Amino acid sequence: MSKSASTAIADVPAPTRGRPRDPQFEERVFDAAIAVYAEEGWRGFNFDAVARRSGVGKAGVYRRWKTRGDLLRETLEARWYKVDAIDTGSLRGDLTALAHQNLRMRTARYNAAALQIDVDTYRSTEVRGFTQPYTEAAVRQARAIIRRAIERGELPAGADASLILDVLIGASTTHVMTTPPKLWKSMLGKLDAWVDELVSFILRGIRQS
Repeated sequence: MSKSASTAIADVPAPTRGRPRDPQFEERVFDAAIAVYAEEGWRGFNFDAVARRSGVGKAGVYRRWKTRGDLLRETLEARWYKVDAIDTGSLRGDLTALAHQNLRMRTARYNAAALQIDVDTYRSTEVRGFTQPYTEAAVRQARAIIRRAIERGELPAGADASLILDVLIGASTTHVMTTPPKLWKSMLGKLDAWVDELVSFILRGIRQS
């Protein structure tokens, strides 16, 4: 074979196997998964339903995730609370951001996922097992808000992180759950002022304790 022929053959790209990977594959699956879970809960959450909703090939979903529990956990990590993204440099700013994040999750398009998580983790040890790593990580990240505030001198060393977070998350969750649907539009329009009042209430209580 001549040198020129050898060079020509070497310049021909090697054939590839299968279709190129879709860079939006996981994003589409996570969007579909949170929608399916919000509507159906654990009982209706499966690879077939998610594949149909996302428009991706079912085989691709089966290859990427070993179990539907793994898919649910990663979906929550991608589409639910992201407490680790909160670090404004001040306790007031962090508590305000956390309250808004909780309120967004409970009033957004797929807010029913919050109720499904509560019910499914209560009923199913299987669901608890899959979601526990995500839940524990979110709690650690929330407690880190209080730890940073102590390090900055905004809180006394003995500040009760659990109590502060319970008041913040509990109050914001209750605010949504006890507001009639017909008043949601009004509630959403006043959330900034409501959150500011809630955080101020918590900070006053800390200073007076």
